[in-house]
Amino acid sequence: MTVSAQISTYVLQPPALEGALSFTWADNWGATPDLNDPANTVTGFAAFALDATVGDSLACEAVVNTDEVAGKIAVVYRGACQFGLKALNAQTAGAIAVVIINNTSGNPVGMAAGDFGGQVTIPVVMISQASGAALREEILAGNVELLIGSVLGIFENNLSVNARDVLLPKQSSTHTVLASNASEFSVELGSWIHNFGSSTQSDIVLSAAIDLNGNSLYSESSSPVTIAPGDSLFVSLPTFSQSSYTPGLYDVTYTTSSGADESFPNDNTFELNFALDSLFAYGRINPATGLPNQDAFFRPGGTPSPPNFLSCIHFQDPNASRVRAEGIHAAASVVAGASIVGRLVEAQMYEWNDPVTGLTDAAFNDVTLVASGLYIYDSDLSSQTIYIPFDEALALENNRRYLFCMFTPSDSIFFGHDGHLNYDENQLADDQPITLINNNGTWFAGGFGSDVTSAMAVKMQSVLVGVNELEKVEVTPFPNPTARELRIPINGLTGNAHLQVYDASGSRVRAMNIALSGNDQMVMDMEGLSNGTYQFHLEFADGKRSTFQVVLVK
Repeated sequence: MTVSAQISTYVLQPPALEGALSFTWADNWGATPDLNDPANTVTGFAAFALDATVGDSLACEAVVNTDEVAGKIAVVYRGACQFGLKALNAQTAGAIAVVIINNTSGNPVGMAAGDFGGQVTIPVVMISQASGAALREEILAGNVELLIGSVLGIFENNLSVNARDVLLPKQSSTHTVLASNASEFSVELGSWIHNFGSSTQSDIVLSAAIDLNGNSLYSESSSPVTIAPGDSLFVSLPTFSQSSYTPGLYDVTYTTSSGADESFPNDNTFELNFALDSLFAYGRINPATGLPNQDAFFRPGGTPSPPNFLSCIHFQDPNASRVRAEGIHAAASVVAGASIVGRLVEAQMYEWNDPVTGLTDAAFNDVTLVASGLYIYDSDLSSQTIYIPFDEALALENNRRYLFCMFTPSDSIFFGHDGHLNYDENQLADDQPITLINNNGTWFAGGFGSDVTSAMAVKMQSVLVGVNELEKVEVTPFPNPTARELRIPINGLTGNAHLQVYDASGSRVRAMNIALSGNDQMVMDMEGLSNGTYQFHLEFADGKRSTFQVVLVK
């Protein structure tokens, strides 16, 4: 099978910085070249494109150092104006490609064309703030040579596994009571292996490993295969399953290798994770927060009137009656120069009652709102995860389809998505919706695409008779409310426990491990935290849990 080209933003020199960079690219601006085509690959030295402003170059105005930029890859910083305008100004100065350095920490984000992107005919990519900082001095010295585009056939031995071609868990986070054993939860594993090199490779092996808290639960490798240059092959691995599952964050690593020395090893490994806890989500889980990463923010293009926009995820489970839905963790951002303060967003839950068998016949004639919760921003939490409880928690029904959505009536609001995972292979195999959008009344079952996954997470609570009582430990902290010091009695328990504290936005603000001796009273200093309500989660080594709220009033 002939494969699409491998796309990279790659530092060719200086040798100390050689390697691939994390990037996004302007693939839907209309006139920008298709980087999947090796004929559109660009190599050249990088130069900052300067405009008349002081400070880091934004290229929001005409480029003034055209003699340094012409024939080179122009480098500019994100901020102050549209991506398309920056790229157009660099193109006008004679640049052969554009690299935009992100102005915030984290991964590079998706780039909208805006008012000027349709005029851009050169490649445009964004790299992270950290990568830009690492390259800055060498770019100023004229020492950085970049490759942007396909590396198909450039290196002799070049195998690849990538986000689009690996099988993922059906969700990135599943409630523990929906994954009691192997019959209820398992992970199909496999991936396409691409040979982007110039020579045939034999003895190619696909491996996968799954770890929980550093302990290996799964390690399998395929039989060796041979793949010709420019071809690919799908390789399956044994299914991962357990007779019972321990709650936690499971790390998954795919790796491809052969007997030959790899010329381009940067994409021989793909890493992901999945959680078994109290959430339902599709976006990659951040180990520090237990919530999906908010890597990029999207909304439909255009300005419909009214500009109503729903970003949704699909849920259906044969044992759904074991849980109730309580609310949604999500993040929103606004257009450059705007403020999110005073903006309204709404968490919504719908029953999807159409007789849908999959993506190919998805209809939306019977979609009923059954729960909601409003949130009005009273501080600048743009791009930060917030939690919106439903006005009333709702018990779910077995096998019924549900849509969990974030709604905005504003054309300035963008909702958070994850750009690391790609559910393409899963949707080809299962033909089931994952992320959906509704733009001013029109549903799109494929959302923004399988590679743009909503980063919302639905908080669920077990309603199994007896289970909550067996797992729950009653803890009553005091004083509550408190001005600073909080005492948490944990009598009669021994072993280790893990405490996590979350603020009203859903961000984790404290985390610590506790050794229990059987007659403990934990004292916590709330100094450094702002007034508000905090959610405490205590997890004990024997699987028992306790959750409680504490109000801080100084």
